[in-house]
Amino acid sequence: MEIFIVIIFLVILIVITMYIALQKKSGEEDIPLATIHASGIYSVIRKSPRENLHPAKPPASEIAAFVGAAEKDMDGVPLSGADRERIIARWNAGLEDSITAVEKGDREGVQRFLIKKGPVDAVCAIFAKKNYFILREDIYRHPELLPPFFPGCECRLESEAEWQTAVDFEHFRLGEHEQYAIPYWKQVKKVR
Repeated sequence: MEIFIVIIFLVILIVITMYIALQKKSGEEDIPLATIHASGIYSVIRKSPRENLHPAKPPASEIAAFVGAAEKDMDGVPLSGADRERIIARWNAGLEDSITAVEKGDREGVQRFLIKKGPVDAVCAIFAKKNYFILREDIYRHPELLPPFFPGCECRLESEAEWQTAVDFEHFRLGEHEQYAIPYWKQVKKVR
C-alpha cells in the first residue's frame, strides 16, 4: 500500500511539473536575445549607425527648421521655397544612402569606406586633396563621419568593394581633442 501511495504521489508531482512547464512555455513571448555589439574587425554583429546617429547628427526636424530659416546659401545665393525643399530632401536622402551603404557593408564584411567629395563642395575640399578612407570602427565610434556633413553637401560614402584602386589612400585620422576635422553642419549649400 505504501508503494502505491508513493507511486501516485510521484505521478501527481510529474503531472504538476509538466503542467507548470507547459504553461510557462506557452505564456512566454519570443523575446529577442540581446545581441553582442562588439566593434572592430573581428566583431560578429554590427550595430547599425542608425541607432546612435543622434546627437552626432542633427535630426531631420532641426535640419528643416535651420534650412527653412535660411535666406541665402553659403555662397550668397538666395534660396526659394523649392530650393529649401530640395536641400532638405537631399539631406535626408544622403544620410539614408550613407546608413544603407554601411549596413550593406556590414552584411558583406566591408571594413573601409571612402569619403567621396561632391562635385561642387568647396567646403569639403579636404576630402579631395587625398583619398581618405574611414574604418567601420570609426563610424561606430563617430557617426558624425557619415555624409552629408551639412545641408546641401553632396559628399557620399563608397565601400572598399566599389574602389577601382587602393593606391595612395590614407586613413582619415582624428584631429585635436578626439574630434574629426569635418565641416560644421550649420551652413547651407544650394542643391543644383
